[in-house]
Amino acid sequence: MNLEWLCLLPPAAMLIFAIKTKKSFEALIFGSLVAYILMHGIGFLAPWCELVLDEISNPDNEYILLICGLFGSLIFLLREARGTEGFSRLVLRFCKSEKMVLLTSSILGCVIFVDDYLNIMTIGTCMKDVCDKRKVPREALAYVIDSTGAPVCALLPFSTWSVFYAGIFMEEAAVVGLGFGTGIATYLHVIPFMFYPIFALALTVLFSIGVVPKLGAMKKAYERVRKGDTGIQPAVQVVSEQGAYTVAGMEENAETSAVKNMLDKPHKIAPPGKALDFILPMGILIGVTIATSDMLIAIIATLFVCLFLFVPRKLMSFNRFSELFIQGFADMLPVLAILLASFLVKTACGEMNLSGYVISLVQPFLNATVLPAVVFLILAALTFITSSFWGIEVIALPIVVPLAIALNGNILLVLAAVVSGGVFGSHACFYSDATVLSSATCEIDNMDHAVSQAPYAILGAVLSVIAYLIAGAIF
Repeated sequence: MNLEWLCLLPPAAMLIFAIKTKKSFEALIFGSLVAYILMHGIGFLAPWCELVLDEISNPDNEYILLICGLFGSLIFLLREARGTEGFSRLVLRFCKSEKMVLLTSSILGCVIFVDDYLNIMTIGTCMKDVCDKRKVPREALAYVIDSTGAPVCALLPFSTWSVFYAGIFMEEAAVVGLGFGTGIATYLHVIPFMFYPIFALALTVLFSIGVVPKLGAMKKAYERVRKGDTGIQPAVQVVSEQGAYTVAGMEENAETSAVKNMLDKPHKIAPPGKALDFILPMGILIGVTIATSDMLIAIIATLFVCLFLFVPRKLMSFNRFSELFIQGFADMLPVLAILLASFLVKTACGEMNLSGYVISLVQPFLNATVLPAVVFLILAALTFITSSFWGIEVIALPIVVPLAIALNGNILLVLAAVVSGGVFGSHACFYSDATVLSSATCEIDNMDHAVSQAPYAILGAVLSVIAYLIAGAIF
């Protein structure tokens, strides 16, 4: 009996669990357990535990988790030094309205294009206090920074995304045979057909200036803010002399009370924060990332800059610096847990050959006209389910490129559809790293962010399918 269809059960179970409970971490763990029960039966626990250990010790995963944790430390330090307060005052001079706040965030998202992590965490940290002062819900900011993360990185040939895709494109003989020379040159020819990143970015700008209306959960978020509720819940709202902020994803208990006590230690009345105490560290972070192509080195360098910028000027003591460094890292633990669980699901679905099975289902029904649209839909669905927006593409590319040749289809369109599918997954998946980081940086519930931006992501996907159908017929 052919039981390949069983690979569809873990993602289905996971999505149903997430929708019913509105819990990301628990849904991911549940999905990975279902996958291993199907693969290993009653003896699933030992191999599942081995999977957990393997994912924790995976160097690529460790790199991502360490960056996220250290960025939490940086956020706490910048807040204590009142750098974010100073930068907010500076930006508020120009952002007099909701439209200007969101449009400024969109523009910054296009400027910081080197890496989507850098883009999301930097702009979220910059703009969330400005949003609070201008009565803009943080769900709107999270949508904007998420939508200018992967989409912008995909559309510009100077980012981590372009380097990755340029590399895997040139592993296909048919792509090399197009005669564009280098991988980046090929990537440049693919960019005009990357419809999802184009539509996602266009919708973000139109949303920012009020042309695209507030839909669904986003509309409710705006109504909530008008009533005076900032939405920085259900996390504990920790209040210090430096302002209110949260320990994301945690409820009031003995541990969080201890956090409050630590952060509420009396401090001398400090002068107003200076924008330089935000701009200089962030400038170092961006500059070193560009220079070294290594964000981990950049964030460690930035933390050292903060140490020598803040402590000698007595903005904080060395002991306070150390306390905030640890607490900031700890504040990101719920985010790190979700990311780790997403790694488990990605590996489990890969072991069950989910992508190969789904692609094999649709192959008999394809032709050159519909191929780009179908490739986009399949890759979008797979990356949404697994949150593996690069791993799925590596698997799918050797399948869809020969398929395009066999059907006499346009290879550039198919390559663009592959990238667009990956961008959709990064942008829309409820538990992708970009979604989780966007909600964490804006200090809102992850599912609130995912649900509020979903209508715009779906609208972008629908427009992309239509565009690929038209392009498939024309080209």
